[in-house]
Amino acid sequence: MTFINQLPEWTEASQTLDRVSLLAQRVVTLGGVKRLESEALFVSSEGGGTLRETAKVEFAGCERYWWIARKVNGIVRRVMLAGLRPDNCTVDIPCAQCEVCHLLGALNTDQNVAVFSRVRLQDLISVQEYVYDEKFRVRLPDDPNAKNPTPFQEVIVPPGTEFSFIVRIIGASRRDLNLFLYANATADSIGYGNYSKLRGQATTDWVFAADGMAHLSAYRLLNTQRTEGTSITDQMSSFAESLSREKVAHGDEWRNEVKRLSENLITMKG
Repeated sequence: MTFINQLPEWTEASQTLDRVSLLAQRVVTLGGVKRLESEALFVSSEGGGTLRETAKVEFAGCERYWWIARKVNGIVRRVMLAGLRPDNCTVDIPCAQCEVCHLLGALNTDQNVAVFSRVRLQDLISVQEYVYDEKFRVRLPDDPNAKNPTPFQEVIVPPGTEFSFIVRIIGASRRDLNLFLYANATADSIGYGNYSKLRGQATTDWVFAADGMAHLSAYRLLNTQRTEGTSITDQMSSFAESLSREKVAHGDEWRNEVKRLSENLITMKG
């Protein structure tokens, strides 16, 4: 029995409509590792010419691949919208009233309504160092009668690259966990980044869930000297084991709970 079973079944929308009320809510921290199963391209800005280079950042002593959290959040929102099909709500024009907007936040300028996101993702920073590896590609013309394809270059993130994945859900309920874990698992199979229909697939190894604002960050993990053979997953496991047993879910019991919550959307109350 973990603290997950003590969470409310679902969160009332009226509880978290402004920044002040958000601060008074219970927080659940999820820690895991995302691993790319195919190459990906995460572009933070449009460059010139024919070169498209994945984003990088100087972080914890070296250059690393930078996967901006909103790129994950965007795919997760699309999955939720496709699964729940709320009325009059889209990615481009959120309704600011449905279950998806209540969890992921929304800004509706027509109604002058803003809802703060209860899901807070840290930017994903790679465990492995950035490697400039330029790939030469060609793009076939849309016109079948055109003869010459367009050459271009890419610097991609290679398969096997790992990213610490730290998520906090404010005012969390069991329903919120179900929605997020299900949408994340589905998004992993769809793919992230540019040309996600062809690549950017990933898997997420969820290591722990902590009751409260667990003080863990990508910088703390990557800036800590690891002994040989110790993985980022091992580091997260050690962190989870340092927490009070009543305040953390990890190990086989947590993995089984993640599997259950990730497979299907639970029927909503009422």
